[in-house]
Amino acid sequence: MSESAQFQVNSSLKGEDVDAINRDFYGRFNYPWLPMLLPTAPDPAFWPKLTCQEFGDFTHQAIRPDARIWVAGCGTNQAALTALRFPGATVLGTDVSTRSLEACQSIIDQTGISNLTLEQASLNEPRHFEAFDYVICTGVIHHNANPELPLQTLSKALRPDGVLELMVYNYYHRMHTTAYQKAIRLLGGSPDRPDITTELPLTHDMIAGFNGGSTMQAFLAEQQDLPEAAVADSLLQPVEYSYTVATLNQLAERCGLALHHPVFNQFDKLSGNSSWQTELPPTVAARFAALDDVSRWQVTNLLMMEKSPMLWFYLRPNQRPRQTEAEVNAAFLDTVFIKTNACAPNYILSAESTYSRSDFQPPLAQPPLPVNPSARAVFEAHDPSQPIGAAFARAGVDHTNITDLRRQLTTPAFPYLVAKS
Repeated sequence: MSESAQFQVNSSLKGEDVDAINRDFYGRFNYPWLPMLLPTAPDPAFWPKLTCQEFGDFTHQAIRPDARIWVAGCGTNQAALTALRFPGATVLGTDVSTRSLEACQSIIDQTGISNLTLEQASLNEPRHFEAFDYVICTGVIHHNANPELPLQTLSKALRPDGVLELMVYNYYHRMHTTAYQKAIRLLGGSPDRPDITTELPLTHDMIAGFNGGSTMQAFLAEQQDLPEAAVADSLLQPVEYSYTVATLNQLAERCGLALHHPVFNQFDKLSGNSSWQTELPPTVAARFAALDDVSRWQVTNLLMMEKSPMLWFYLRPNQRPRQTEAEVNAAFLDTVFIKTNACAPNYILSAESTYSRSDFQPPLAQPPLPVNPSARAVFEAHDPSQPIGAAFARAGVDHTNITDLRRQLTTPAFPYLVAKS
């Protein structure tokens, strides 16, 4: 079984050829589509602090409010969302797609964002060297002719103490999409290069009428009510690699990077497939606990397969000392936190597809109390004068699932607690 390369076009194509294919594809399909809400920040330090906490920096030094941030392959809205969440930062958004950049510029014009610059650029052409504190690149490098080249570009752009937020496709999440993409290329008569004009109507017919009886039938049926851009990105994406934890780790090492900690992202939050722990028999669980972090993540990836989390991680230059998960958890227990109680307005998308600022300021921690019973118990037992470990003791919550509880209390996905400065 191959664990990584699932390339969908002729491998003899050069990087600039694949850039052109992607430019045409995202010129045809505006992906991702406009979000209903664009959240803002209550103050410039709020989201930087929570981002730092997710990878174990409870002193909030790695990403400061005035950080330099690069959103690489920003699509239609990610750079705008980042600029609104990090209003004190200087943000650069780049993409190969003219249409995507035009959509993002429209958001800038409607919201008055002043800390964001957009540029059309390929990640295959290094232009920045030790320039950024924080680089965000999610769902991008796996669409390149050779993903190692753009990852080298990102690595070079990081400052020595910088942070890269990276997402690549999980091999076990993409088995149906990869199989379908290969099949539709053959059915469309263009196996080495996509022909969207032919493939799109064929795909609509397949979604409506494929009755093969396999799991592919159920997978295609799930696409019926999705927007066209989502169907295209899932079923017709012209260039795609996918990875396991092991192959992503190998790729990162070749680029001078190390996996540090997973990102608790919105997609895993919705699916419920967010934990890198897995239920094992007691004798096996002891062996699992004794493994290093990357090996444990790989075991979960292999055993949970399509139910494993997305491959969405924080990476840092490999010359920088790496905190283990156990070390981060120990620091978490020894840290004094305060409840955030933060509110901020949103920009809301109208029926005419334009944004306007709402006067209503909803709490950023939603729901008001953590859903997980243990996380809620710790939150309710919290005392802002004592380390959070004391709240675990008062609530009678053991440390068995401390990693998941830490993430469900102190991260951007669950902004309930922020460490005292």
